[in-house]
Amino acid sequence: MKCRTCSTEIADKALICYRCGAATTAPRVAPPEARPGRGPWPVVVAILTLIAVSLLVLPQLPEGPPRLAGWVGVVVATVLIVWVLKPARRRSRLLGRRRP
Repeated sequence: MKCRTCSTEIADKALICYRCGAATTAPRVAPPEARPGRGPWPVVVAILTLIAVSLLVLPQLPEGPPRLAGWVGVVVATVLIVWVLKPARRRSRLLGRRRP
C-alpha cells in the first residue's frame, strides 16, 4: 500500500505513514472544536483596577489589623482573578509533530 500524502510504500495494516506521519484512514471520531483563546487584557484590566482600589481605599483604613486585612484581601483577590482569567496557552504544533 502507498501513502496518500507522500507515496511511500507502507505496510497494508499500517495506521500511519512512518515517513510523513499521515493517517492511512479517516478518523472515527471528529476532534473537538478549538475554543478561541482569551488574551491577557482581562487580567491586565483587573490588576489595574485592584491597584487603583488599593491606592484609594487602603490608606483610609485605620492602622493595624484592618489595614493588614485589606492588603491580604487585595492579594487574595489578585491571585483569584489571575487564576480565573489566565490567558489560554497557544500551541504552535500539535503533539510536537512536524507538518509535512
